[in-house]
Amino acid sequence: MVDRIKQLQQLEQIARLKAERQLKTFAAFNAHMTVARQRVDSLQAALAQSYDSTAPLSLPEARVANAQAGRAARELRHAGDELQRMTPRFEIARQKAAREFGRAEALLGLGQQEDARRRKDRF
Repeated sequence: MVDRIKQLQQLEQIARLKAERQLKTFAAFNAHMTVARQRVDSLQAALAQSYDSTAPLSLPEARVANAQAGRAARELRHAGDELQRMTPRFEIARQKAAREFGRAEALLGLGQQEDARRRKDRF
């Protein structure tokens, strides 16, 4: 019969492999989310900058400024929509990674408890 501690160690190794895979997936997703957030932030800054001009504008300059502000607003809306679409999948990936990591840690703890119990029983 295979030793209980050995079984727990084997299960922990499997759980660590799964956790590592999930953490890599989450890290990649996190990088995409970071880029998407930065894009939204930069577009918000560009839009705010287009409205912050206090200098009087001629009619052609006002038309150009209005067109630029409209384009920035559309791009911001699209970037915001994209970020909102990504968020639920990001949360799912985060939860999976946390669950797999927690599972590996729990198995490690069980193995340590079993080892401590056996040492205590020997003495």
